[in-house]
Amino acid sequence: MKKTDRQAIILEKVSSGNEFNIVKAASELKVSEETIRRDIKELENKGLVQRKHGGATLPNTVVDGSFQSRLKLNSEGKRKIGAAVSELITDGDSVLIETGTTTTFVAQSLRDKKSLTVVTNSADVARCLAVQKENDVYMAGGKLSTDDAASLGPTAIDYISKFYVSYAVVSAAGLDPDAGVTVNKVAEAEFSRHVISRAKQVILVADQTKFGRCSLVSVCDFSQIDILVTDAAPSDELKTALNKANVETIIA
Repeated sequence: MKKTDRQAIILEKVSSGNEFNIVKAASELKVSEETIRRDIKELENKGLVQRKHGGATLPNTVVDGSFQSRLKLNSEGKRKIGAAVSELITDGDSVLIETGTTTTFVAQSLRDKKSLTVVTNSADVARCLAVQKENDVYMAGGKLSTDDAASLGPTAIDYISKFYVSYAVVSAAGLDPDAGVTVNKVAEAEFSRHVISRAKQVILVADQTKFGRCSLVSVCDFSQIDILVTDAAPSDELKTALNKANVETIIA
């Protein structure tokens, strides 16, 4: 088994919320405990896991961190995802971008595009893309969150329902083979569902920390996603679920 495949499995097991044990993982993956320790150390250096005695857990920023702290988590992976999405979107396209740490990197990668029509509920995304004078940027109204400066709820949903775009760029807190795309809050899920319904093509952006995680609220199953852009190969189980739903997976 390749190191990248092994580390993807380790990250998925850690992300699932179940206790991750080095001895058990070494036995299941048929490698030495020292190999697993080296893998964990590499993942920790990337900010993807946090070592503990005998195993590993998710970093605190994944579990309860602020938006700004989560922006720093696997920032290099998210930057690559943003660059890959920018290859899919061309000058003159219309795109609906919802709030999220990874979608923030997408917006940054789109700054050199021209004549985009952008609809978003994120003040950060709007500000990032409004500096290009040829763009038309529309910001959904409503009460802004103090954490990520984004609007949710009926007012924001009603506003985006006026548009129909070429691409929707959505994010997730977890990707689970059975539950599909999941997030942490009901309001986030409701908004994401409406975003998905307002686009010809739906691009899901999710870095490898989301693999195997099942957050509290289901957004949709994978059949409603056209393209997944990520920074690492999903596990075999997740890959099977994505392939079954005819999701194109792009690894940045």
